[in-house]
Amino acid sequence: MLREFGAILEDISKLVDFMILSLGFYFCVEIYRYNHQMAGSVWEQYFLIFLIYMFCWTISSTAYRVYQSRRFMTALFEMRQLLLAHAATFAVTLAIVTLYKPSIMHNRFLFYFEAMALGLTVSVHLFVRIVLQSWRTMGRNTRYVLILGNGKAAHAYVEKVNSNPQLGYKIIGYLAPERNCLELPYLGDYSKLESVLRSKVIDLTVVTASVSDEKVKDCLEQLGIMGKTVSILLDEIAAKVTRSRPVNFGGLTMVAYDARPRLPMQELFKRVIDIVLSGAGIIVLSPILVAIAIAVKVSSKGPVFFAQDRIGINGRKFKMLKFRSMVVNAEELKAKLAHLNEMSGPVFKITNDPRVTNVGRFLRKTSLDELPQLWNVLVGEMSLVGPRPPLLSEVNMYDPKHRKRLSVKPGITCIWQISGRNDVDFEQWMEMDAEYVDRWSLWMDMEILAKTVPAVLLKKGAS
Repeated sequence: MLREFGAILEDISKLVDFMILSLGFYFCVEIYRYNHQMAGSVWEQYFLIFLIYMFCWTISSTAYRVYQSRRFMTALFEMRQLLLAHAATFAVTLAIVTLYKPSIMHNRFLFYFEAMALGLTVSVHLFVRIVLQSWRTMGRNTRYVLILGNGKAAHAYVEKVNSNPQLGYKIIGYLAPERNCLELPYLGDYSKLESVLRSKVIDLTVVTASVSDEKVKDCLEQLGIMGKTVSILLDEIAAKVTRSRPVNFGGLTMVAYDARPRLPMQELFKRVIDIVLSGAGIIVLSPILVAIAIAVKVSSKGPVFFAQDRIGINGRKFKMLKFRSMVVNAEELKAKLAHLNEMSGPVFKITNDPRVTNVGRFLRKTSLDELPQLWNVLVGEMSLVGPRPPLLSEVNMYDPKHRKRLSVKPGITCIWQISGRNDVDFEQWMEMDAEYVDRWSLWMDMEILAKTVPAVLLKKGAS
């Protein structure tokens, strides 16, 4: 374990930030009143801003993991998370206050308060970081570690500790059946455990040997009897337990294992953003949608929309909507054009596809044909960001590793969309989607959305 009281320290850090933000609000009001020569108490006028800001800060600081352990978090990363959390809080607060009471924004108080809040939190976090690192440098808050075992696992643990001196961990030696090339004091075999525990200060025992070894089991039992804290370095398969979560199934206790990161709060925000932006997009873009619909209808025979069966999250089928950009019998002609396919793998793409109509070619170049998928996003079949939904025929030809992309909700845009689209071969495409699944975060979605705009405007990889 890195710290037994992590939750308590996080709560203390949150409380400290709440206090300094409250002080920042008070000082900001007083400074603002003094500069503008306003008589009497004026803080009541701006208290609404403070309440909204603190509510948004609570959510954004959690989403951006501002209060995670500083031991493995660099100063640069911590400052980045703070800036992102403040930026998100400021943007949402500004939007809410403007909608609720536009007149309150005329005097720019929120901008002054944001500057004060950002300056105070960054200063306090840097100060706390410096103090904690100074303590560890002086030998305070040092945790003394004993290793049981040797081999690759022990080497990996020692290397991690040595490369992160800010952890404040000091390895006093190791017990193993025999000495090896570990650059640590060899304290004997496992039978020496009791004497080592009696003669040395041991805060944590790290087991890097196989727990199926009977002598290691005896050591674990002895450590339990003596009330010692033990961490077991798991192998690759057992490490999956660390991503498990308890589930109560009608009174039955179960453990669920997630093969991808689960960030419930960020997943909730993702859905809220999908609903708000897709709904707003449909309303704001309605004149363009109507104009495109008329152009499609007038330019060629057939329906305005093309509804195609696609595969969504975990294999669910749904009808994906697009503005029709091809002739009505496009699917029938596909077999005749199979020899012209320019994409590797189970994907069909050709440049200057003869099935595409004149209006459809423009819609594809500008990606306007994708706009009806805002409806798929609104009803929850798709997301704004996620792997592109494949055809059933494509999925049937997937290798097992390719199916990872089906473990999340499909989207209108993803890494593939901003990386060249048709200029990317099939295997690279699948690797990009796998990377998205493994590394997903709300910030990653925001980054992809921001990069999608220039990619669309520059028609990058479109055909």
